[in-house]
Amino acid sequence: MSSKVVYEGWMVRYGRRKIGRSFIHMRYFVLESRLLAYYKRKPQDNQVPIKTLLIDGNCRVEDRGLKTHHGHVSSAIPIRGVNPNHTITMDYQD
Repeated sequence: MSSKVVYEGWMVRYGRRKIGRSFIHMRYFVLESRLLAYYKRKPQDNQVPIKTLLIDGNCRVEDRGLKTHHGHVSSAIPIRGVNPNHTITMDYQD
């Protein structure tokens, strides 16, 4: 079965450090038929993603509403897998 890219593009990756400080990074997200992955740069050839998440019937998508980070307003959308450690939080900004 070949993987076909459904959507791709730049989004903001939102995260939190152990000491409670948050950070944002621009990441290139690729959504395939059953897989969500993100990269530091637009993937070329067989580049390995930073993180991947298998999309199946056990995934949950939440809408956490608007969030402010260093004066930038964005909307947070976490996607959670079965394992609590398999979570990707992405934001989009206007």
